[in-house]
Amino acid sequence: MDENTKDKINTLYDNNELEEVRTILAPYLAVDDPYALYISATFSSGEPIESEQDYAKRYAQQMKKASEGGVAEASYQMGVNHLYGDDVPQDNALASEYFERAISQGHSYTKFTFGFSLYYGTDNNPKDEKRGLALMKEAANEDIEKAIKELEIINASKNV
Repeated sequence: MDENTKDKINTLYDNNELEEVRTILAPYLAVDDPYALYISATFSSGEPIESEQDYAKRYAQQMKKASEGGVAEASYQMGVNHLYGDDVPQDNALASEYFERAISQGHSYTKFTFGFSLYYGTDNNPKDEKRGLALMKEAANEDIEKAIKELEIINASKNV
């Protein structure tokens, strides 16, 4: 999918013009376009009856394919979903795999959140201060405000 089509979809989505979004997405979904899968996963299919259970199943399937297809936000979302057990089984190891994928796909916010988790050893991640700090520094260099603030806290605690 080209950038102009993505921009058009995003504008329509932001304006809650979901029928038009569905129409544009249809041919892309037919060929499993990763970005189309990602967007489609974020709202109801528009079918007359899509139960919460059906939606959750479709969401997980489409986000997984979008992640595998290179959509960094989908990788981040799947990491969060597995971390907390939202729409998928809770699985910290799988959450970490998705977060690592999101980082490799350039997702700045994941660099902060996963870096924070590694630095402090949270979410069943073994403590790895060196890697956690490096990821948070990358996030701060990419203007993630929470990373900038956390590094200030870390630096202040070391200067005490």
